[in-house]
Amino acid sequence: MNILLSNDDGYRAKGIRILGEVLSSRGHHVSVCAPESEQSGKSHGMTIAGRVVLEEYSPGCFHLAGTPADCIVYSHRCALFPQAFDAVISGINHGYNLSTDIIYSGTCAAARQAALYGMRSIALSAASGDECLIRKAAGSFADHLGSFLSAIPAGTFMNINFPESFHGGYMKAGIGAISYSDNVAVREEDGTRRVLEIEYADLGYEPSRSHYRADFEVCREGMASVSIIDIHPSLSEAMESLSL
Repeated sequence: MNILLSNDDGYRAKGIRILGEVLSSRGHHVSVCAPESEQSGKSHGMTIAGRVVLEEYSPGCFHLAGTPADCIVYSHRCALFPQAFDAVISGINHGYNLSTDIIYSGTCAAARQAALYGMRSIALSAASGDECLIRKAAGSFADHLGSFLSAIPAGTFMNINFPESFHGGYMKAGIGAISYSDNVAVREEDGTRRVLEIEYADLGYEPSRSHYRADFEVCREGMASVSIIDIHPSLSEAMESLSL
């Protein structure tokens, strides 16, 4: 199977490196187009004005001075690779991409962009960057890759999160909600100029509105959460009560 890997942690991250090693050891042909540097939280940002620099650091493996979505756009639109891909895998991210975090996640954005191009895609995240966890997650994912891909319909991508205590189990999961109480500190003031930094965020969790357990609840129970997510925004039921 021809597989394109990307991520938002950057091409040097152990998550993408280990995943590539594991998939290659299973006989898959693995290519990479990943950000040159850390791009966590960049969501679906794209470079639409200006140029991006691309460098091949290994045969069939590139890093790009842009966002995760850029990696998919430019690798697809400029025919960077001679072969068509059977799947695009984004990750394994160092840290969860659960619930509302899916909106902000560059990991999910790369998978979403690939799905917008009609490619089957999966975003992978683990509770941490612990190498033992990542290797366990990569091996288990490779074992189930075929069945995961066959379950992804057009117009969607799959999002999988592996908990710290992962022992091989998977569970269908709904998308929960996270509220963020960010504390922003003023680090420096110089006249009208201020330097701001988010110190921490207290998180509040709410269950999924679907009949499935929320993804964060599934992970708390030691199972990997599996969600299939539409790539297009959907209308709210409030539209019915709109008077126009």
